[in-house]
Amino acid sequence: MTRRNYTASKSRTQGRNAWAISFRHPVVKKDPTSSSGIKVRRGLGTSDEAEADKLVSEMNELLGDESYWSLSQKSRAERRFSKVIVDAFYDPMTADAEVDPWEIRDEVIPLPSSEDGYAKILFLGTTGAGKTSLLRHLIGSHPERDRFPSTSTGKTTISDIEVIIDDAPFKAVITFFPERTVRTYIQESIEQACRAVWRQESNEKIAKEFLNHKEQRFRLGYVLGTWSQESSESEDDVWSFEEPDLIYSDEQVPGDSGDTLYPSVEERRAMQEKLEGYVEQLRQIARHAIDAVSNEWGENVLELKGDELDLVLDYFDEILEKMPGYDDLVDDVIREILVRFEWLPAGELRRKGKWPERWVFETEDRGEFIAYVRWFSSNYAPAFGRLLTPLVQGIRVKGPFQSEELGNNKGLVLMDGEGLGHVTETVAEVSTRFTRRYQMADVILLVDNAEQPMQAAPLSVLRSVATSGYQEKLAIAFTHFDLVDGPNFRGLKDKRDHVLASVANALNSMRTTVGDSVVNSMEMSLEDRCFMLGGLDKPASKIPSKILKVVISEMTRMIEFFRNSIVPGEAPSAAPVYDPASLHYAVQDAARQFQTLWNARLGYQPQEGIPKEHWTRIKALTRRVARMGGVEYDYLRPVAELIARLSEGISRFLDRPVAWEPHGQNEAEESEAIDQIRSEVFQALHSLAMERLINEHLKEWSEAFEHAGRGSSYERARHLRDIYQTAAPIPGVELSREASEFLNNVRALVFDAIESAGGKIVAVRA
Repeated sequence: MTRRNYTASKSRTQGRNAWAISFRHPVVKKDPTSSSGIKVRRGLGTSDEAEADKLVSEMNELLGDESYWSLSQKSRAERRFSKVIVDAFYDPMTADAEVDPWEIRDEVIPLPSSEDGYAKILFLGTTGAGKTSLLRHLIGSHPERDRFPSTSTGKTTISDIEVIIDDAPFKAVITFFPERTVRTYIQESIEQACRAVWRQESNEKIAKEFLNHKEQRFRLGYVLGTWSQESSESEDDVWSFEEPDLIYSDEQVPGDSGDTLYPSVEERRAMQEKLEGYVEQLRQIARHAIDAVSNEWGENVLELKGDELDLVLDYFDEILEKMPGYDDLVDDVIREILVRFEWLPAGELRRKGKWPERWVFETEDRGEFIAYVRWFSSNYAPAFGRLLTPLVQGIRVKGPFQSEELGNNKGLVLMDGEGLGHVTETVAEVSTRFTRRYQMADVILLVDNAEQPMQAAPLSVLRSVATSGYQEKLAIAFTHFDLVDGPNFRGLKDKRDHVLASVANALNSMRTTVGDSVVNSMEMSLEDRCFMLGGLDKPASKIPSKILKVVISEMTRMIEFFRNSIVPGEAPSAAPVYDPASLHYAVQDAARQFQTLWNARLGYQPQEGIPKEHWTRIKALTRRVARMGGVEYDYLRPVAELIARLSEGISRFLDRPVAWEPHGQNEAEESEAIDQIRSEVFQALHSLAMERLINEHLKEWSEAFEHAGRGSSYERARHLRDIYQTAAPIPGVELSREASEFLNNVRALVFDAIESAGGKIVAVRA
């Protein structure tokens, strides 16, 4: 790749004396509206031309030295360059992730703490296991009358949802994905639709590809409306945004200023016309790109098949954004999205520039509250064209959400989120979106399907919790227990034993991975931590009385477990003593497993059970990092995978102290002391893995994504292999500089965790 020279220049805004600096950013190379690096313009805070020239010179020095081009070098840059120059360069690299959406929600509704008597429960489970249905029962949300949060047979919950059960009034704060993320999703939707044009699909198929992102996380159809909506108006749909007897006169919400809840017939027709215009634009963009690719390849590319077709489609995707009308289409969709926010009938909307940042609403009326919040959470088809659900990053609500059957649940904070997905890969790891919340949670509630318990995704949660040192926080809710049946079951106890046996088997399979002592500790309290639930998809009034009695009993026991989780315990007096020598082997084994996994995925080292990933998925991962500030794509989670391998290896190391001080401690206290160290190590590993894999290599991730044309998939794979080998090198007998630094990083955080827990590091002589 040709290296581009980046230079800065100064200028004055008309009518002002102060100087400003302008430059193209070398790392943030793919601004959604440009094919080159984003253009940065920043005021220098001086009207002195000589001072401005000095600052421009500093920026040019920084732009000319690639060793500064990672976030990890910001502190080094601060020691050499002026603050205004350092801020101008590094701010764009963290702009979208600068403020954690949790912090934005905390400004409006702070999460209460255990010291205030509130227990925070983190829900984890596969898509369709029943997490959200369980949440509904706990907060008294009627599945037919309220339908909040939304459920369906497909992937529904894609945003974080936090429900604080408290006193009146009802209050909500909702945060949104940054514009840059939304633009990237739109661009991927355009790619999908243009591929449909390539395949010579119908207008309807092109529209569907455009409106339904392949990840099923970002559905433009919710916002823009769906193709030929009028044809489905007469269909009977049990998933109603409003029940017929609850629809307000003129389909208006109480207190509404006149905006209807649903798009009118005229609005739907206008949406259809808009979509027809989009389809025509997509056809034109795709035709221009097809012609360009054909000229480049010297043949009619529509006739290509097999590997040649794969190669040309990669190039086709890359050049789409350079085609006439592409940027106009993206900008027009953004404008349409912004218009939908103008239709909100209530609440306070705060923007960052033009883009919405948060929405806040408060009321004493429960029905009104849920009706408004559903604008941001619903998946009801007749409301498509107005819903803002795909744009929502997080929902936090607070109020007296009570269940008639369970009584007053005040003091619970229930945190739900996107399902883990039905992953068949045994190597799939729990996303860092969830694992970084382990520390703040009082209970980690794994929700699993009792009919098919402990498949790959739930097993990954068990393994993650075990090696993180948070197994005392674990509880398991088995849904669909009423559907567990078979001629070998004589009664309820047999069914319960059958489900518990699946957990015991899963724990036993983890012994070589996480260590015997962790598994033994989890097995001792297994039965007290498992709860059998059924009929959650129905309101309590429709659950057979025999089943309802068992469900209420199990839920009551589970809530008691939640409340007891915040009872403070005594700190262990036992302190372990470790020989640091064996930590080298733990890190070596973890790095080797990580490298083996990714060498197989990238096609460098075939491994049984680990298929080579298709180039489109590898490209999607690089896009997430380079354009969206993400760290994963589907089950491709390098940061989570490195954390998992390291935490497993370190867990086994921590299981084998050479001594205890004082001597003679009981096994339970020793286990608790080690868990305290495990949890500190686990949290520290998140920062280490993020820094080494992502922050220090943003430039390389961007370059990996940019490869296009013949051979691009191989170049992209090579780039990723180089990143991984530099970030997590395998420490051998003779340490390279990179391996020595990596090993020292891990040692430092492990030793810090041991010493902060009162343990010691000693060298044991042979």
